[in-house]
Amino acid sequence: MRTPIVVAGAGPAGALLATYLGRQGHDVTVYESRSDLRTTEIGAGRSINLALATRGTVPLIDVGVIEQVDAITIPMRGRMVHAVDQPNPELQPYGTRAHEVIHSVSRNDLNAILLDAAEATGRVTIEFDRHIASVDLDRSLLHFDDGTSEPFGVVFGADGAGSPVRMAIAATGACRWRTDRLGHGYKELTLPADDNGDHRLDPNALHIWPRGDLMLIALANPAGDFTVTLFAPTETFDSLNSAAAVETFFEAEFADVAALMPDLADQFGANPTGVLGTVRATGWSYEDRAMLLGDAAHAIVPFHGQGMNAAMESARLLDRHLSATPDDIAGAFHRYETERRPSTDAIADMALDNYIEMRAGVVDPDYVARRTLALDLEKRHPEHLSPRYSMVMFSTMPYAEAKDRAAAQGEIIASAIADPSVDVDALVAALPRLPALDPLVDHDALSVS
Repeated sequence: MRTPIVVAGAGPAGALLATYLGRQGHDVTVYESRSDLRTTEIGAGRSINLALATRGTVPLIDVGVIEQVDAITIPMRGRMVHAVDQPNPELQPYGTRAHEVIHSVSRNDLNAILLDAAEATGRVTIEFDRHIASVDLDRSLLHFDDGTSEPFGVVFGADGAGSPVRMAIAATGACRWRTDRLGHGYKELTLPADDNGDHRLDPNALHIWPRGDLMLIALANPAGDFTVTLFAPTETFDSLNSAAAVETFFEAEFADVAALMPDLADQFGANPTGVLGTVRATGWSYEDRAMLLGDAAHAIVPFHGQGMNAAMESARLLDRHLSATPDDIAGAFHRYETERRPSTDAIADMALDNYIEMRAGVVDPDYVARRTLALDLEKRHPEHLSPRYSMVMFSTMPYAEAKDRAAAQGEIIASAIADPSVDVDALVAALPRLPALDPLVDHDALSVS
């Protein structure tokens, strides 16, 4: 591989890739535009709390940090749905097996562990507060905002949805990309612990307040608080331009949450409003000199809890291709994209679908009927049927395969609901067998009672 080796971006994907490269024996420099989050206080409302699932767990096992990460996570066994017309919230379990849980984790805390892991290889140097302004692929130079430049042999662009590395590859004609804005945004808030430092809601569930064209979610943190995120159309955020407007809105839509957050209006005014969109790109690499990773290649909306999981799974797969053909880096880049892009396209589609499900579908009787039948069929035919959510969250089956299987299963379930005389068990038994779960993961250790 050409040297010097550079990773642009020290988020979870960049830090993980740097760790993999360091473990391969490469010397790596990581440039990060922000300050070191391990020593600098990060402002509130800057990132959505993450849902760690199997695809993210496997790379953490790979690089030996799963025990550290496990210590800062809270397992969630299902969605706790706070519907408008129900006096009590209802738990919708994620699956039928004990291991089918996801884990709430702070992005910053996870990122810090991965930064430490990268540096612990002894081959990774991380330079913070170095903002890359542009990338010159012809001269193999990175140009920084402060007017300095640094050489590179190969640069890995883990530099987010606005990636300068992607811009440089696109300028050569090798990459085509577009960003599809959702027209919805998000605002992150904090629901504090009670006076005893305990959680005010069940910590072992992902709480959802579905409201049609908007929703609120809450994920627990180990300190007793919850990270609460409002997702809503852009025009809704535009209208919430005063403390009175915020209080009136929350009293109308989420009165139970508002009662637990006395500083709601202050938080809402102080915290930034995030934008949501999907980046779809083809041509992730340029010769053997540049390669995109994570959001730079395939940013998705957060509604399937897979953005970080997909990025870390991508880093693991890229490492496997680089290790397999160390003398053919350009070929490794090409083979990696050929294998990976159908799946990143698939999870982008499924994440958009899941937004509709979360904000409206979870309280729709037809959805509940289909989901109930799917879970029942899974119990009867565990080797042949698994709900789409389970295939995405609790396996390492390629996303594209999960999407295709879910479509076939959906047709069977829809026909069974429309016509009770359909031999649904025979149809399910005729489906191809499901692939085995990843043997690296101790699913029993990750479960919650």
